[in-house]
Order: sequence, then C-alpha cells, then structure tokens
Amino acid sequence: MNIVRLTTRIYPDKAGPAVYAYQLSEHISDKNFRMYNITCRPEGIFDKEKIINNNFKIEYIPIKATRWDGGPLIQLLFLIRFGMYSFKKVLKLHRKYRVDLIHCDNPAITGFIASLFNMIFRIPFIYTQHGLDSHFKLNFLLEIKIIYPRSVNYIIVSRKMIPFFKKNKLDTKKLTWIPVGVDLKKFYHIKTKKEKENTISELNMNSILKVDDCILIYVGYMDLKQKVLGMIDFIHGFNRFLIDLNDNEKKKIKLLFLGDGKYKNLLVSELNTLDLKNNVYLLGVRLEIEKFYAISDFLALTSYIEGFPTVLLEAIASNVPCICTDVGEVNEILDTRSIIPCGNREEITNKLKIFYNDKNLCEQIVNNSFNKIEKFDWLCITEEIRKLYKKTVLGTIERK
Repeated sequence: MNIVRLTTRIYPDKAGPAVYAYQLSEHISDKNFRMYNITCRPEGIFDKEKIINNNFKIEYIPIKATRWDGGPLIQLLFLIRFGMYSFKKVLKLHRKYRVDLIHCDNPAITGFIASLFNMIFRIPFIYTQHGLDSHFKLNFLLEIKIIYPRSVNYIIVSRKMIPFFKKNKLDTKKLTWIPVGVDLKKFYHIKTKKEKENTISELNMNSILKVDDCILIYVGYMDLKQKVLGMIDFIHGFNRFLIDLNDNEKKKIKLLFLGDGKYKNLLVSELNTLDLKNNVYLLGVRLEIEKFYAISDFLALTSYIEGFPTVLLEAIASNVPCICTDVGEVNEILDTRSIIPCGNREEITNKLKIFYNDKNLCEQIVNNSFNKIEKFDWLCITEEIRKLYKKTVLGTIERK
C-alpha cells in the first residue's frame, strides 16, 4: 500500500502536527505500508529527500513553511507555492508507484491538494484536524465546503471539536477520534543532582539555573487565545505564589517559557509590570525539549483552547507533574487533581502551593497520569491508524 502523507511541516520542526506526521509514518511504515511524506523543508534541512527506512521516505519541496502571523500576502504566496510544488510531487509519485491513499493534516491547503487528486484520479484521502484555532476564514471554508465532503475519513484529535461540525450541519458519522501519541521510551527524568548539573550545562543554562533550583516550564507557540492569555494568567498566579515565600526560597524558583510568537510582546509587558526578571525567563524556541523536561519540577499549560496537548503527554512521560486548565481532552491525560478552571489565577496560586509543598502528592498524580497515557503510546495509536488505512483503501476498492 503506497501512502502519501501531505503536511506543511515535519519533524525536526517541533509543531504538534509536524511531530505527528513524522511519528505516524515512522511507526506505520513496513512492507505493507510504504510511506512517502511530502512537506516543506524544516529549518536547517537542505536535502531534497531523506530516507528514514526502507519503507519511509521524506520528499522536501524547496520552500519553508511560513508562520501564520506572516501577513496575508506572505500567506497567499506560500499557499500558491506549496500547492504547486506538492501537486507536482504527488503526481510524480502516483505515476511511478500508484498512490493508494493520501493522508493530510491541516492547514487546509494539504486537504485541498488531496481533494484535487480525489476528483481527478479517485484517490481516497483522510484529513486530520488538529485544532479549530485557525486565523483564516478561508481555511475553514475549504475544510467545510471541499475537504470534509470529499474525504473518506476525517480524524479529529479532540472530541470537543464535534459541536463545530454539528453547527455547520455536517454529518458527524465521518468523524473518527484518534488522538496524538507519545513515544514513552524517549522521555526521562534526571535522578541525581550530578545529572541535573550536567544537563543544565549541556543546555548552556548555567547563568540562569542552579542545581538546587525548582524549575517550572511553560511550552507553547505564543498565539493569543490559545496560549498567551493563559500564560499571562499563569504569571499572575505565579507572582502571588512567590509572595508567600522567603527570600532564599524565592530566588530558587525559576519559570522558563519555551516558545515564540506574534503575541510574545504582551507577555513581556506583563512580566515587566510584575518585575519578575529574577524568576522568569523567555528562552524562545529550543529544540532540546526532552532535556528541559528532564530537569523540570512542574509544567504549566493554562490555555483557553487546546485539542489534545502533546506537551502534557511528553511531560507526564518525563515524570513531570502538570498544572493545566480544563480544556480539550486534558481529562484523558491528567489526574483530575492537576486540572483547574480557565482563567482562575487564584487557583493557579493554590495549585502551585500544594504541588510545591507536597512531593508525595505530585508523585501520586504523575503515576496516575502515566497510567492514563500508556494507551497513547505511538505503538497503540499507529495500530488504530493502520486499521483506518486498510478500511479506507479496501472500502474504496469495493465501491469501485
């Protein structure tokens, strides 16, 4: 079975859909499933193609994925170029091998190209919807009017998306809930002070972090509603938490923000107002995320919008307790004692106090959460995808 995975991004790009695309292809690929990923070149990649294994090959188109905040003209040019290059790549693969199935991920340009191949060559396709937070109405219009009707299966990573499809009067029978996965063997946590010291050094964080510090991390692209508003809530709750600590304790508490984005300036402004320069650090995009998890004591994710947050899976796999708002599918991932209402800064403060003072509770919460996420190991998730691939292709053959 020849399967094309069509995405705008792929690992080592750290965006959720990028990791999802790579991990799915790597775990699914075998003699029965030959995977061809067509995507933009990630930062630092200059090859035309990359062979991961005998049945998994990445073919890069000669452009880089643009950020959503790049402006309308930049976005339009990117969509046109991506559409042209990816269409040519898929066509070449289809002529050479005969493509049995296309699996694409939002943004909608990937689904639009898949729709064209469905109309011209009757190639079935599956579309994965990672979220409903697109800033472009055209994206939703394409998904509702063209992609959804022509797709054979439509994967959603969160069941909280279902009301959106009902509101737009779409038949929800086509929807399939398959969340993102996590490689449980990939993540770890340091066990000794010496390991922590070495890791801090490897991350070049010696000027900021000390081995006795209590480290909190907040990971995410700085979109407004999905991330930054929640980040601002968290730093206010964090500030109140610091007030009750003595000076010696206070100087050992470090909050690290990993990520970047258009609305970073709003977060910076709030931090300046609260004067947290000795406790809070904005580190930008960092690729060594596993090492940051490994030295962290807590992770925060107090968003207003989420689907199925990969960062929570990774944190729990790293034995890091989380403080998270009740959004998306977080109840499927976390012990309920980790979850707080959206926008409740007082509850953020209370949860920080509890977690900081009760290490046994944190250990219980992490263990309970880990038991919940075992079923989201990539080996389990990809088995569900394999079944869907087989069902989609065989169903298309029967209809013909």
